[in-house]
Amino acid sequence: MKIKYAINLHKGLTPLVIVGLMLFYQNFTLGPWVYLALHGTYGILWLLKDRIYPDKQWEEEMSVGLGIFTFAILGLYWVAPFILISSATVPPLPLVAAAIFLNIMGLFLNYTSDAQKYFTLKYRSGLITEGFFPAVAIATIWEKYSFTRVLPCWQCIGYLS
Repeated sequence: MKIKYAINLHKGLTPLVIVGLMLFYQNFTLGPWVYLALHGTYGILWLLKDRIYPDKQWEEEMSVGLGIFTFAILGLYWVAPFILISSATVPPLPLVAAAIFLNIMGLFLNYTSDAQKYFTLKYRSGLITEGFFPAVAIATIWEKYSFTRVLPCWQCIGYLS
């Protein structure tokens, strides 16, 4: 199986997992809805990106066992929405605004640099030295560390104090 199958399955299931958690815990407050909007959109965009300009690194073959293991490891990303939704805490509005900002910036930088990489390498091989791609190593951090990491860190600080 290809690596992308485990990744795409995880990205595609994420909105359903979040909705499932919201239904199970009957938590329909601002935090879960924002999390669903940000990460549900991210999952849909990821699947679209894979269809329009796939990344060759995810096309490599791996065993089914390794695919299951990869999916299980990616499942750890669902710990953050579990903490958010099961704890029923409502994040402060400045944190929500920061999460939305970081997520949008990260998505933009990540997907535009991926598009540049795909289309540049489609027409010429070699090192990409201009545009977004060489300058946005931090792009994934912007996007990944938005609501996924900021909110649980805020909650952990709250629990410790």
